[in-house]
Amino acid sequence: MIVIASKPGQLANLLFVFGHFIAAAREHDLSIVNPAFDEYLEYFETTQGAFVARYPLRTGWSKGNRTTRRLLYQLAYYFARVVVRGRLKLPFVKAVTLDWEDELQLDGPEFVKLAQRNKLTLAQGWLFRANSSFAAHGEAVRHYFRPVANIQNNVDGLIKQARAGHDLLVGVHIRQGDYRTFQEGRFFYQTEQYVQLIKRLEEYFQGKKVRFLICSNVKQDGQQFAAFDFTFGTNHFVEDMYAFAECDYLVGPPSTYTMWASFYGRTPLFMVDVIDREINFTDSMFAAEPPLHDAKA
Repeated sequence: MIVIASKPGQLANLLFVFGHFIAAAREHDLSIVNPAFDEYLEYFETTQGAFVARYPLRTGWSKGNRTTRRLLYQLAYYFARVVVRGRLKLPFVKAVTLDWEDELQLDGPEFVKLAQRNKLTLAQGWLFRANSSFAAHGEAVRHYFRPVANIQNNVDGLIKQARAGHDLLVGVHIRQGDYRTFQEGRFFYQTEQYVQLIKRLEEYFQGKKVRFLICSNVKQDGQQFAAFDFTFGTNHFVEDMYAFAECDYLVGPPSTYTMWASFYGRTPLFMVDVIDREINFTDSMFAAEPPLHDAKA
């Protein structure tokens, strides 16, 4: 059994880490328990009401609450730290801790053998990846992370209204707030710069009737976007992410938030690592270039 025992970031980061572990579990017949997902269980059909997130699913477990889930995570986190820092040699227990920039391939034979040999493997870090398995089992990962009905209904209502009378729906992620200091503000752009970016997007999609879905982690003044045909998201962090997944194209600064939306919806993503970079979607996992595809149903 592999226990994910750290939180390397917010929801989108945790989705990618958990998603790669799920893919590896399917490929190599492993079992995953993820107490680090405690804050987000209620947002997804598969984990709603569960005591702890796990794969494969298990029935018969009692339901948890925020307190018990938090305690379970803390127990797993500190147990892993004690094993690592104390260099404890426990039978059938192994802790694997990664520094932020270190990467470990879950599909690698060494890790698979380690996980199968030990009854308990504690994993802490960000770049646990199973790239080949993630590609092969993408549908299963998407299925696991389907949002609960009330969130999906809100997303469906927003998208239906936003698409009405338009050829394309383009999601624009304005990430400010924490990005003012993240990597010394490298990907922090002023709202006026996003306005100019949207103008360029209008030119890029010339000939199509486009509506822009604008979502941000900072409250935006709608007057600044009055020249465009746009709508704001609901300002719920899960609903906005999954609404982005329903767009035809996505644009935003480098962020796992839009990367997950792109993965979940197979939506072409233009990642704005330089604000005035030429617009293209060929670098996306789900690449697309004009002639444009039809709007999604």
